[in-house]
Amino acid sequence: MPDYYEAGGSEVEVTGAGAKQSVEELTGQELMSLMTTVPRATRPPWMVTRFPVSMEEFQRLKEAAQEADRESLAAFTDESNADADVEAEYEEDTPEGEEFAAEPGAFAPPISSSFEGIPQTAFRPPDCTCAVGPNDVMVAVNTDYAVYTKGGTLRRRLNLSVLFSNVLPSNADLFDPVIAYDHYAKRWIVVVAARRGTPVGSWLMVGVSQGTDPLGRYWIWALDATRDGNTPTNNWADFPMLGFDTQGIYITTNQFQFNGGFQYTKLRILNKAELYAGGTGSNHSIKWYDFWNLKNPDNSEAFTVQPAKHFRGTGSNPPAYLVNAIWPKDNSLTLWTLKNPIGYWRGGSASLSQDKVPCRSYDLSPDAEQRGTSIRIETNDSRLLSAVFQYVGNTKRIWTCHTSKITWSGESVARSAVQWYEIDVDSKQVIQQNGYGASGKYYYFPAIQTDLRRNAYLVFGRSGSTEYASVRQTGRRVTAPLNNLENSRLIKAGEGSYTGGRWGDYFCACRDGGNANQVYLYGEYAETGNNWGTWIASARF
Repeated sequence: MPDYYEAGGSEVEVTGAGAKQSVEELTGQELMSLMTTVPRATRPPWMVTRFPVSMEEFQRLKEAAQEADRESLAAFTDESNADADVEAEYEEDTPEGEEFAAEPGAFAPPISSSFEGIPQTAFRPPDCTCAVGPNDVMVAVNTDYAVYTKGGTLRRRLNLSVLFSNVLPSNADLFDPVIAYDHYAKRWIVVVAARRGTPVGSWLMVGVSQGTDPLGRYWIWALDATRDGNTPTNNWADFPMLGFDTQGIYITTNQFQFNGGFQYTKLRILNKAELYAGGTGSNHSIKWYDFWNLKNPDNSEAFTVQPAKHFRGTGSNPPAYLVNAIWPKDNSLTLWTLKNPIGYWRGGSASLSQDKVPCRSYDLSPDAEQRGTSIRIETNDSRLLSAVFQYVGNTKRIWTCHTSKITWSGESVARSAVQWYEIDVDSKQVIQQNGYGASGKYYYFPAIQTDLRRNAYLVFGRSGSTEYASVRQTGRRVTAPLNNLENSRLIKAGEGSYTGGRWGDYFCACRDGGNANQVYLYGEYAETGNNWGTWIASARF
């Protein structure tokens, strides 16, 4: 159902009046003042993993996922290209320098740079997200963000509450950040969810830079996420996902009832031109256009719809694309086409349609074993975790991926694996797809990106009974045989066991805003002391 709403006017706290905020210009004293008045975020008691079913039912499904699926064993074995880097001899001090380059994984994208990201905060999991411009690398986790030079030098690290301090509703908790660099307009986009328990409230905090510096001035808003268009509800927004193209910014959320369960998925459309101009009037008002209660072609509730980050020529009012998996398992994906995306601002309206895209089967995966403990790494569910649309020549493709169950030949238990797809949007057909992993290992939380030449890159986590949770990457050249990925390459080895709870919820792969043939990768690994850490790397074929 579509509807619109305007933020601003007199409803400053709940609708999101705009404000200016310059991070780079803040003095040390001003920063200390902000950090005193806006406490460093801690994990709220309600912050639990959210699924379309109760946690009890989800745990039952996850326990069942450990059982080998004999019926699909042959298909998985035949169609899945195993990661040859099984590292049965894995040791904690595996070299990562020139010696490691000669090890299995030499055909994965070569790593250009590699440096530490944001260390453990008060939140578990971190939710790794990244964006890269011409000169800077910006990353965010729950609930800090940091800006580095491309050489890995830290410029500044701040809590996201500092960025949004002028509009953040009182007593609201931030979570689930997502960021992007808009290469069309040379702007940075920051989105983070906010929720308050008493009185209840839910917002999408949205910030866009006023220039190319990620530490410069921003336009910022707090958009009421309980509203569906102009209609108030008793629902709050979880797991915001971010996409953009030449015209719009697209934010999807899973909507849950306060003190209740999953209700539906929502798409919120923002007009880039309006945001980048700082809204209208002295209150910097902006409008949004919502679609909610999204349904799959079989009329089931859509869950975690991924808006694509679009890479293409400017064109004239092109459609935008979104995609989702059927929860919790299926043999098809749903491809969404958003026509006339910002039609509301032009006196018309947008339209959203869905198509069924048949694909290989997928299912909930078991949680992952790790070295040194019987406690498993949580691999969550089968939702799609990233999506990128690329239009090169006459080729219009969406790449997407998620974690799925797999049973390797000769094994009596199921594992978690990376599953990825390349979809032709005109024919609504999968061009290539596969599962990816290795016997004895667990792969999880993949993110995918392409470069200008249509080479593909994936980052993911990996662990096993002899391996701490690590960050790895792989990819495929555009000239490679269909359905194949290269052997993986280590980004950052795990250093200890992790028993601190949730993992993920997502890693990130983003294109370099200054070099369209290079991709940056950002993920989580297990540090010593039962802590998580994050690591950044760039890669290029």
